[in-house]
Parts: sequence; structure tokens; C-alpha cells
Amino acid sequence: MFTRSLHFKVTAWYTLAFAAILFIFSTIVYQNFKYSLIKNLDDLLKSKAESIDDLIDSQNGDRLEGASGSEFLKSVKSVVQEERDDDNAFVQILSSRGEMLDYSNKYTAQIIPRVVIDSALLKGDIQVKNVKSPLIGNSYEKLRVLTMPILKDGKITYIIQVEEYLRPVYVTLHKLKTVLYLFLPLALFFAVLIGSFLTRIALNPVGQIAKTMRQITTENLQERIQIPNADNEIRILADTFNGMLTRLEKTFLTQKQFIQDISHELRTPLTAMRGKQEVALKKDRTVKEYESVLEVNLEEIDRMSHLVEDLLVLIKIEAQGTALKIASIDLAVLIERVLNGIMVLAQEKHITINSSLTEGITVKGNDTQISRVVLNILDNAIKYTLINGQVEIKLFKEDSLAKILITNTGPGIAPHELSRIFDRFYRADQSRNSPGFGLGLSIAQSIITAHQGTIEVESQLAKQTIFTVTLPLYPFAL
Repeated sequence: MFTRSLHFKVTAWYTLAFAAILFIFSTIVYQNFKYSLIKNLDDLLKSKAESIDDLIDSQNGDRLEGASGSEFLKSVKSVVQEERDDDNAFVQILSSRGEMLDYSNKYTAQIIPRVVIDSALLKGDIQVKNVKSPLIGNSYEKLRVLTMPILKDGKITYIIQVEEYLRPVYVTLHKLKTVLYLFLPLALFFAVLIGSFLTRIALNPVGQIAKTMRQITTENLQERIQIPNADNEIRILADTFNGMLTRLEKTFLTQKQFIQDISHELRTPLTAMRGKQEVALKKDRTVKEYESVLEVNLEEIDRMSHLVEDLLVLIKIEAQGTALKIASIDLAVLIERVLNGIMVLAQEKHITINSSLTEGITVKGNDTQISRVVLNILDNAIKYTLINGQVEIKLFKEDSLAKILITNTGPGIAPHELSRIFDRFYRADQSRNSPGFGLGLSIAQSIITAHQGTIEVESQLAKQTIFTVTLPLYPFAL
């Protein structure tokens, strides 16, 4: 459904976010504008009160005469009289006790509440408040009232009150609110259109990637997604997918080669067995001849059994989620045990095995599997070392790693073959006539990799070959 699509969801979230931002922004604008209008009105009232004070002061030279002085009352009435001509003007002059001296509008006395002489007024603080009037004409109004005490020698001489309608402020705010109400839906409408357009542009490469992905099968894994020019998440996605395709292609090719190699390795003994049996069945044979055929077939069956066993070991090690039985392993003890078992092979070829093992080196791992690695490498070393040659094995620590070095004298390995000796079924030139299937080193590498270690090889032709196995020390091992 369209409502479940990423395009719809991105557009919807973009619109909601934009609506929230617009609402917050409009609220802030409205409140700031309201504050500015009220402040301007307060400044106007204050300025008007100060002007009235200046007029009264200019007409009444001696303020000490106070509210009861005739000259002072005369100046007050004169000033207030000028304000009576303005129907919107509200001015009151009060005595120091809050009694009305004069006012400019007949509704003023009804509108403005009685002034309470409190501590704030006694300090000379100006008070501003909103007043909801009773009837002014035929309607209710709100006024902004400013009360300003006039002090002389720290005492209130008289009080000036000025008022203005709040109607212009509310009318202006109403207009602003109307504009915002009209603007918000219009802005959201365009936000939906723009959001949908931008989302479609942004997700277009994803659609192209999906289209390419649908076209890729096991037959055309060489296909790749076109990398966009922009350095963004879409490029990362395309790079990641292309990397996955590369790994899949390599895996498929490896599996294909693996199957072909297995077929080849199994075909040879099966063909030999079939040929021997066909020849044996063409005519009657003696018991000894039949026994000879059966012995040859048994050898071929043994070879195939070893091949299948090695393949099963390799598959189990490389299988995802296969849990090895992990324990603490003393490598010196393990290597000594392997050496004791393989010493017979070395003695048959008069090969000397020298060992230098640092004691107390412990790793976490599977004892059987690591023993298999050491055994495989030592077996190869003895197999390809010439008679009366030497094999050397060392065990030592380096930083947080345990290292096993196995060196043998012999023909060595050609440089172009070093990078392939860990491949399945690969056999170097000098080993093609030796028994085996080329799986030993591949198994060793898989085991060491599963233990978070490394295995490397260096070789010099006609001199020596060195295998280096590295494992993380316990407790550094996971």
C-alpha cells in the first residue's frame, strides 16, 4: 500500500516536522509582537504621564503647596482641561492620599479602580495594569492603566493616572492571527508538495538500486550497481551492496571450484575402482587375483574416506554458529604431545627435530583443533624435508600474542605459489606426486581463523620454509 511506502512515510514525517516548526515559530512571532505592542503602549503612557507632570510643574512653581494649594489645583485643572477634548484620552490626577482631584473623561471615575497607596507607590514605582471597564458608551472595553506617583523629598505629592484603549492592540493582533491562520495551511500544502518532490528525488537512486538488484541472479553476479556521484548515504548503500555482490561472486566461484575439485578428486579413485572391477569380471580369476583387486579398491576407499573426513572437518569449522569446545590450553604441553606422536615419522627419514618452547604460554581454544594445526604443519615439514634434514619448532610470546614458528629445510616453495598454498585442493609442484588432497593447510588456516589468530608462510627456494602461527594470549583471547 502507498501509505506503507517509504516515500509516504518520509513525506508525512517531513510535513509533521515542518508543521510543528511553523506552529512554534508562529507562536513565538505572535507573542513577541504582542509584547512589543504592549511595551510601546506602556512607553507611550509613561511619556504622556511625564508630559503631564512637566506641565503641572511648569504651572505650579512650588510643589510643597501640595494637593490642597489653590495654585496647584488650578494648574491641575488647566492641564486636565486640555485632555477633555480627546474622547479617547483618560487622565486622572489624584492627591497623595488617592483622592480624585480632577479627571478628563466622565467615564474615568467608573472605569479606573480606586488607587491603593501601597509600599510600591511610596517608593515611586510606576504601576501598569489592564482594566476591564464597565460600559463605555454601549460596549465593553479594556484599558491599559499607568499609575505614576510624583515624589517630593521622598513623599508623594500627587498621583497621575493615564489610560489608553487596548482595542488597537487587539485589532492588530487579530489581523496578525488571521494572517497566520491563512498562511499555515497554505505553507503546509506547499510543504507536502515540496516534501513529496524532494523525497522522490532522494529515493530515486534507491529505486534504481532495487531495479538492479531484481535483475541480479546467480548467472550474472558480475553485475554492479552504478555508484552515484554524490558522497552521501545512497553512495554508501551502493558501495556496500557492490561489496556484498563481490563477496557473493567470490563465494559462488569458490563453491563452484570446490565442487569441481571434489568431483575431480572423487572421479579418479572411482574410475580406478570401476576399471579394476571391469577387468576382473571379464574372465574367471584366481582367488589371489581377486584379492589383489579388492586390496587396490580398499586403498582407494581409504583415500576417499580421508577426503570426506577432511571435507567434513573443514565444513564444521567454517560453518556459521558452530561452537567449539573452548578451554585453557598450555601450548608447550600441547606441542610436546604432538612431537611425541610424530617423532616416528621423523626418525624414519633421519630428520632431526629441534624444539625451543617457552613454558607457561596459555591460550583459549579447542585442544583437538589446535593440535591438528600443529600436526598438519609438522607433517608437511617432515614430508618435504630431505633425508638427514632438520625441522625446528619455537614457541614464544610477543606482546599479547603467542607465536609458533615451524621451520624446515628442503626444496622450499616458489614465490608464485605462496599465495595459494592455503587454497583448498591446491598442491605445489613438488608435492603433486605425494599422497594427500591439498586440504591440510586449508583446514589449518580455518582453525586458526576461528580462534582469532593468523597463519603465515615464508619460503626460500632450496633453503627453508617457515610457518608462523599467531594466537591471542589468555586472558586477552575472547
